[in-house]
Amino acid sequence: MAKIVVAGRADCPYYAKAELLGDRLQKNLPDFKLHKILKTPEEWEDWLSETCQQRGWNHQKSPLIWRELIDRGGKGVLIGGANDFQEYASGYYGLSSDLLSSDMRKIAEENQQTKIEVDEEEKLLKSQSNPLHVCITNASSGVSYGMINTIAQGDVFGKTTEVSLHLLAADDRLDYLEGTEMEALDLAQGLLREVIVTSNTHQAFSDCSVILLLDEIPCEPDCEKSTWLQKNAEYFSNYAKIINEVAKPNVKVMLAGEGPVNFNVFMMLQNAPDIPRQNFVGLSRLTENHAKAIVSNQLKVNSDDVVDVIVWGNSYDAHYVDLSNARVHNYDGAVWGPPSFSRPVLEMLHDDKWVGEEFPSLVKQRKAEVQEKLGHPATMSRAAAITTMVGHWWNGSPSGQMFSLAVVSEGWYGVPEGLVFSYPVTLNPKGYWNVVQDINLTEPMKAKINDTVQDLLSEKYVMFPPPKAPTPPPTAEAVPSTDGGEADSVQFKSSEQLITLEESEKETSVTKDGEETAE
Repeated sequence: MAKIVVAGRADCPYYAKAELLGDRLQKNLPDFKLHKILKTPEEWEDWLSETCQQRGWNHQKSPLIWRELIDRGGKGVLIGGANDFQEYASGYYGLSSDLLSSDMRKIAEENQQTKIEVDEEEKLLKSQSNPLHVCITNASSGVSYGMINTIAQGDVFGKTTEVSLHLLAADDRLDYLEGTEMEALDLAQGLLREVIVTSNTHQAFSDCSVILLLDEIPCEPDCEKSTWLQKNAEYFSNYAKIINEVAKPNVKVMLAGEGPVNFNVFMMLQNAPDIPRQNFVGLSRLTENHAKAIVSNQLKVNSDDVVDVIVWGNSYDAHYVDLSNARVHNYDGAVWGPPSFSRPVLEMLHDDKWVGEEFPSLVKQRKAEVQEKLGHPATMSRAAAITTMVGHWWNGSPSGQMFSLAVVSEGWYGVPEGLVFSYPVTLNPKGYWNVVQDINLTEPMKAKINDTVQDLLSEKYVMFPPPKAPTPPPTAEAVPSTDGGEADSVQFKSSEQLITLEESEKETSVTKDGEETAE
């Protein structure tokens, strides 16, 4: 598919010529897509200079025309001006423009007047609008790309909530993000008020009510885990400080990239003292969805029919996927009921060996298996897991169901307070999560949960080592008398009470043979 961008001054006759030729190509060719950028004469010079500088082009007049490499990313391919575009269209598609100069000037005047009116309308609309500012980091990733339309059409924050989308990426990915911005605007979604593309973290987080962190710090094969965790700690602590400084005071922050999610949430909590700590969470939904898909395949139902699967512990590494409370709807069994009717998953599986041995391995291998089949990272499922979870966090989760979310512990189920741990939660329409606290845990389940606690503590201790254990008190022992015999009363030393002896001018001790020696 070809995507051509035609940019120019609103009063430029040659822009009008290129625009109409592009319209003609788009109308007649199903795989041709046109995007227009129209600037006022006052805006044009600065915009042209900045664009050419970023993309490494040398072009000094209106219009500026290039082809976006939407199939493989990159800076795009410069076509040139109106005459260059005419040659391009004639050579590739056999079409050309026969527009007269007088018509070109007339259309240019109309373009300029329309631009003035549209800008005034947009300015008035923005003054009356109060959009929700949402930031996505690592926004040049496929996961981010898969989320934008869902957010823009109101499936996440509601059908009446306008959104200002902030896309943050490194400098060398800004060209790609500009293409993403153009495509987002081409969606023509009424709720997408604006798209801001930036590599400046302060600008990206400024005034945001929701921040979705998709960043990941690759762990090189020869890198020790402690070193990798330290890199993550520095990176996400810096994020937290900026969020604390410039974002909304009640901003909701979800970490949803690859890597030690729980650890990174924990580090952000230490560096954002002004943000409520319950507003930092980590994504567990993708692992939960993996488990649901595996169970649904075993039971021959839709994965959405499997509910109340719990992911305990570390979202990234050592976690325990619990089916003890899971239920299945629409199962083709001996007992039927209305759509709300469900049966316990474990009863329907009735295979303890599969549940105890095969199922955990299948969940652990799911991501790698999907990526091997695809030949690239599984971005669609992660994007869906994020947008669904954020939608539940913002609007409330379905009644009667619980979901998994990594949140800061207050001591629930014996997990140390302050540790970030994946729990079963429900979410209410006011934007709060609540940990489900009435799960009955068997001793084997408690042991598995404790294993995940120890794993998370080992990560925490990389940055916050535990205090050294106090020196154990000496064993209580009888104190001999000074004359070599037994004391009339036995005195004891302990950590609670230190009893010193009244001694003579010269301290004495007793050898094994009972002889006094001076110290």
